[in-house]
Amino acid sequence: MHQPPILRVARHTDMHAIWQIDVDVFGEDTYPGFFFRQAMDLWPELLLVAELDGRLLGYALGGLGQNRSQGWLLSLAVLPEARGFGLAERMMLKVEQALTDLQVEHVRLTVDPANPAQRLYFRLGYQKLAEERDYFGPDEARLLLEKRLG
Repeated sequence: MHQPPILRVARHTDMHAIWQIDVDVFGEDTYPGFFFRQAMDLWPELLLVAELDGRLLGYALGGLGQNRSQGWLLSLAVLPEARGFGLAERMMLKVEQALTDLQVEHVRLTVDPANPAQRLYFRLGYQKLAEERDYFGPDEARLLLEKRLG
């Protein structure tokens, strides 16, 4: 990539491309397409995309918890050909800034203990709160991480 992708808030016209990125990155473990549309309705400023030359290369989705001081990074995906350029980090930081603007104090995320992306999360200041062996069901382990914002 000669120029960096632009990061912007997702639009309705991005829905299919976001879902397709999710399928390409996560295979069978994807959100249903309608979830992204509903997330856009709930938290429009927390669904971000990375675009280069009219093509989406990744997305990041944040959300708010029941306690409005608690935010979440619900999903982060970058197409394989766009990895290694700092795109995931840029998107995470932009979601964190949007959460900060909403007066969120802490952001949480879950990650598979085998996912190498956790190195990025720890480097950005996330700390492990727990490891749950059956988070998404039997043998679907996840690390629960949290970062203080602001």
